[in-house]
Amino acid sequence: MFFYKVLYCIAIPILRMVYRVKITGRENIPEGAVVVCGNHTSLMDAFFVAMAFGRKEHMAYMAKIELFKVPVIGFLMRKIEAIPVDRGAADMLALKTAIAMLKSGKKVMIFPEGTRVDGDSASEDGAKTGAAMIACRGGADMLPIYISTKKRLFRRVNVIVGAPVKTDSFEGAGSAKYKKVIRHVFEEILRMGKEGENNA
Repeated sequence: MFFYKVLYCIAIPILRMVYRVKITGRENIPEGAVVVCGNHTSLMDAFFVAMAFGRKEHMAYMAKIELFKVPVIGFLMRKIEAIPVDRGAADMLALKTAIAMLKSGKKVMIFPEGTRVDGDSASEDGAKTGAAMIACRGGADMLPIYISTKKRLFRRVNVIVGAPVKTDSFEGAGSAKYKKVIRHVFEEILRMGKEGENNA
């Protein structure tokens, strides 16, 4: 998408000037549809994910509907085909849109905690099952990604892409299966974060 590439070429160089970003695991990024699933502690997280995937790898970001009402930000969100989500309701339109994008071969980025969480408070118990439901119904795997929880200007920020999690390898159906999947994915995110930060 042209507008996404333009925005990427403007925002990412600025990000690189103010953070020392270390990206590992790019070889784990699959071709085609996948639900990218990361921890969320900062408004900058989406940009770090974009940096890990590169300019040519456009994905649809699911974001709270309030952002679409903010001047300029809302305009940009719509231009890059972000998916607005009403967190105060069962937003079936957002779910159907995300599933349709997966079935068309696109990648979808979701922060399963639903909102920014303090790095010291993050846990798999806070991850919502919506991301797993979208992946399972869209016939896609999930890709865990960890972003450093503490971000300081001119300091290192680790972005770690894990191995894809095969959603069809989990037994069960419905909400019971979704809980198993998202718990496993978020445990992977926390594990990668612990190992990555200890080796920094």
